[in-house]
Amino acid sequence: MSPLQWALLIFAVIAVIAVYVLSRRDRRAMSLDVPPEPSSPRSRQLDIFGAEGQQFDEFGVGKPRKVEPRFGQPADVDAEPSPAPVPARGPTLNPAAVPKPVEAAKPAAAAAAPVADSKPQVQKIVSLLVAQPTGQPMSGVELHAALAGQRLSFGARQIYHRISRNEIVFSVASLLKPGHLDPAMAEDFETPGLTLFIVLPGPVRAADAIRDMIATAERLATALGAEVYDAKKQPFTPSSARELQQDIESWARQHLPA
Repeated sequence: MSPLQWALLIFAVIAVIAVYVLSRRDRRAMSLDVPPEPSSPRSRQLDIFGAEGQQFDEFGVGKPRKVEPRFGQPADVDAEPSPAPVPARGPTLNPAAVPKPVEAAKPAAAAAAPVADSKPQVQKIVSLLVAQPTGQPMSGVELHAALAGQRLSFGARQIYHRISRNEIVFSVASLLKPGHLDPAMAEDFETPGLTLFIVLPGPVRAADAIRDMIATAERLATALGAEVYDAKKQPFTPSSARELQQDIESWARQHLPA
């Protein structure tokens, strides 16, 4: 290469270096002059959820942070807790001079109460059906008149009950679910039959309660021109009534206190 070409090459290299140095100096000056942008609430939220040491469950709920309350000012969840005030120095108190608190007398141990029998009480449910053999439905007006004639009370669950000592002895419901027998709907109501059911033990003796339910079912059947059936939909004969009463008396002797 000629001396002129070498001189042009060196000049070009020096010019490139000078431009690079000046551009770096301008960028540094601009970064120092521009104030940093304040972080938005969204960026702070992302920092909170992405910071190490934070523990969040599958619902995105993290552990609560303790914030020192300030009277008259809203609590700042991001503020650092203020250091505890340093108590003023004063004369020290000799621990030996402080009287020991008098211990309260311990109450005498109460006598151990007898452990109650935790065995669950055995229950027995008995049901009877009242329906016409032909399957003809019963009208609501006739039905409610027969129920009222047996001194049954309309009440809980919108059905009728035999009440004794303000407690239910047995209940009477419609064969149609949900079993409601609302007297207010008597004119537009009809049902294929009734079910009488009892849950033992109850407020009266089991034998007396089952005898009353059997007699009520038979009187309702007579008033409605129907028949009485057992829970298996078999005719409930006088022999069936005696067997049921004997079964209830045997169950009561076995499971109920004398």
